[in-house]
Amino acid sequence: MDPKGDATKARLDPPDPPQRECTRELEEARNYLQAGEKANEDEERRENYEQATHHAERAVQLCPNDADAHFILFGSKGRVAQMGGIATAALELASLNRELDEVLRLNPDHADALAARGGMLVKLPRLLGGNTTEGIRYLERATVINPNGAGTRLELAEAYEIVGREADAWRVGREAIAIAERKGESKKAARARKFIEELEESCPECTRETTPR
Repeated sequence: MDPKGDATKARLDPPDPPQRECTRELEEARNYLQAGEKANEDEERRENYEQATHHAERAVQLCPNDADAHFILFGSKGRVAQMGGIATAALELASLNRELDEVLRLNPDHADALAARGGMLVKLPRLLGGNTTEGIRYLERATVINPNGAGTRLELAEAYEIVGREADAWRVGREAIAIAERKGESKKAARARKFIEELEESCPECTRETTPR
C-alpha cells in the first residue's frame, strides 16, 4: 500500500455527503440573509430572514462544529427577533447569546461574532446585560482582527461617542468612510458620513487633528 497515494486520493476525493449538504445549506442561508438585508418591504424581508434561519438550523445540525453556521443562525434569528419588536427581541436574547457563545467557543477570533457581541453589549440596557466598556473592548478586538470591516469600525465610533470619546469617534468614523468607499459599500459609507456630520455639529473641536509632540 502506498501511503502517499492514499494521501493524494484523500485530497482529491470530494467531501462526504453530510459536509456537502452542510455547505449547500450554509450557502442558502447566507443568500437568504443577504436578500433580507436588501429587501425594501417588511414582508419580503421577514420571509427571507425566516428562510435563512431554516437553512442555518439545518447547517448547524449537519456540521455542529462550524462556527460560521452558528453565526449565520445567530444573525438570521436576530433579524427575525428585531422585526418582532422589543418584547420579542428581549425574549430571544438568551437564545441569541447562547448561539454567539458557541461561535466564540468554536472560534475565539471570529471577527464578526466579536463585533456582534460588542454591539449588543453597547446597545443593550444594563438591566439586560449591557456593558458599554466591555462592548468597546470586543469591538476594538474585532477591528484588529478584521481591519477592513467598515460596519464594525462605525459601531466602534458610535460606542466611543456614547462614552464621551468624541475625538476617537470622529477619527474611527472617518476610517469607516474610507474603508466603505474603497470597498464600494455605499450604504455603509452613507451611514458613516451621516454619523460624522452629526458628530461635527455637536462637537466642532473633534475635527482638530492632534499633532505629535
